[in-house]
Amino acid sequence: MKARFGRILMQLASPRVGSEFRKVIAELVRLAGVRRVASSTKIPRLLAIDYNPKVTQASALVRFVRRGWAGARLV
Repeated sequence: MKARFGRILMQLASPRVGSEFRKVIAELVRLAGVRRVASSTKIPRLLAIDYNPKVTQASALVRFVRRGWAGARLV
């Protein structure tokens, strides 16, 4: 049976250096339940995150990012 994945859009606050942005993406990808993280080419600091809601919750992903970033919110 195929797992159903959810998708959230998360916007990161305050401009940062590109290497820090890539680090946040790499850390998110390693989390349990996260399938894919992609940054938007048109909107700065916007991430599309595909995740398994049976393993993790959207609110947990936001809390994780907020620990290492100035601010994050779901769009």
